[in-house]
Amino acid sequence: MIEAVWNSDAVVAMTTMQDLLGLGSETRFNRPGTATGNWRWRATADAFDPDIAERLRRVTDRMIR
Repeated sequence: MIEAVWNSDAVVAMTTMQDLLGLGSETRFNRPGTATGNWRWRATADAFDPDIAERLRRVTDRMIR
């Protein structure tokens, strides 16, 4: 999905950190119909690693070319 967004004709492309990190639905920001517990998920420093950075670089490089 990230590649499809990056390859679109949009001027700005965005994704959530959960999607970039390949996390599951348990890390959703917002659960529709739920009044509490939303917007609490936070990325920790150990979630960011060279593999994630390389994946984003590859997708972005393909988009630019």
